[in-house]
Amino acid sequence: MRYLFFCLFLIACKPNYNVDPSQVEKALRAQEKEYPETKILGETRLGNFEITLEKETPLHRINFVRLVKMGYFTDRYFYRNVYEIGMQGGGEFADRLAYLVPAEYPDHLKPERGTIAMARYDEGNPEKESSPTEFFIVTNTEQAARFYKQYVVFGKITKGLAVIDSIQKQRSFDEKPVIPVKFTLSLLKDE
Repeated sequence: MRYLFFCLFLIACKPNYNVDPSQVEKALRAQEKEYPETKILGETRLGNFEITLEKETPLHRINFVRLVKMGYFTDRYFYRNVYEIGMQGGGEFADRLAYLVPAEYPDHLKPERGTIAMARYDEGNPEKESSPTEFFIVTNTEQAARFYKQYVVFGKITKGLAVIDSIQKQRSFDEKPVIPVKFTLSLLKDE
């Protein structure tokens, strides 16, 4: 009986990461002052990296910072190495949240080496809205050129690109790392 109450307590304490799917843009814009940050620290067993988020994609920046602050990106994994293009991490399909982030495609934000973009679901998503939790880091500009205006670029690795390269070079089988690299994201103070 105690075990049941303990399990219910743990479930009740879990943060609600979701946003009303019919009000995503409105809800995120209403939280803009709560989440003004643009600098993120990524910590892994292979080293650390830093991300600077773009202000030109405010919905993606606010959503990402909000989830970082809520602890969503604690002990997550880079679970996919897309050969010659980059690597994907964050929330996996089984841990999917119940909303999508509206697409933001400024012309000058292109998928280039070191940029970070949100993944998206292709089926039933004609507006190309982004997953709120799955992202990828581009390691090859030429190979990723076809992703221009297909996936929202919302930041860039500003320190630790060699760490990103070493994570992507980990042994993989059919795009799945043999030993996935765990990461935790936290906020850094903006300069």
